[in-house]
Amino acid sequence: MRRILELHILPYFAKRKLQKISYRMINTWFIALREKPTRNDKKLSNITCNHALTCLNVVMKEAVRLEYIHTNPAEKVRRLIEKPKEKGILTIDEMHILFDENNIDKIWNGDVQQFTFNLLSASTGMRMNECQALQVQYVNEKYINVFWGWGRRYGLIPPKRNSRRKIPIPSKTSQYLFNLIDNSHYRLSEDLVFHGKDRNTPIRNEFILKRLYEALEHIGISSRDRIKRNLTFHSWRFFYNTLIRGRVPDVKLRRLTGHRSEQMSDWYTRFNVSDYQDVLQIQEEYFR
Repeated sequence: MRRILELHILPYFAKRKLQKISYRMINTWFIALREKPTRNDKKLSNITCNHALTCLNVVMKEAVRLEYIHTNPAEKVRRLIEKPKEKGILTIDEMHILFDENNIDKIWNGDVQQFTFNLLSASTGMRMNECQALQVQYVNEKYINVFWGWGRRYGLIPPKRNSRRKIPIPSKTSQYLFNLIDNSHYRLSEDLVFHGKDRNTPIRNEFILKRLYEALEHIGISSRDRIKRNLTFHSWRFFYNTLIRGRVPDVKLRRLTGHRSEQMSDWYTRFNVSDYQDVLQIQEEYFR
């Protein structure tokens, strides 16, 4: 949230004493933030405003924890109603073109690592930070063990909502993962599969997005179309969910994606990797 901090919080609060920051002051700032023009002379979205409030909330909570102040005045401010734009996904035909291994040089600029990174997310629904945190020891021939996520500040962290899980992978994904591991001469089981400059640091988010957006342009999806369709890396998670939904029981799908259900019966259901043969059949059908 560094950019939000620099653009929207520090200009207003940087020179104010913590003890002088009140609920009314924060609420006044928050109301003004909603009307603040952007570079395109548009108002900030409710989502961005809420992100700014969340960021400020973290600061004030820390001030309470350190006993600089007694209460957090930001927690009383009401968040705005969010209406996020619906996430877009690629069509099956577009996915097949994007992952045509005969066109890796043309579409992915020869970057097999990024080809594999996106293939992994598309065929498993893994989040970006879960792919970044994937260690060699958690790659099996038939499945991935999602044990960690990656936090920019903290390094290896539990996946969102502590959703550690096993996900079956199709043979194509398995092949490219093991080719990547074999060609990189990994030394330790804790080495990251998709590492950056060193084996304990993953490739950066910005580079991942840059490569994906370039690949989309190479298959005919311009930057304008991508933005209009709201295609992002997280679209792979929507793609996977849509692909599997209705073809296996929802309780299985939620176990694979790490999504939570309000029904306790779902929470107590347990599956082994051998129970996912129907999922593997679907994966093989689309990612062969």
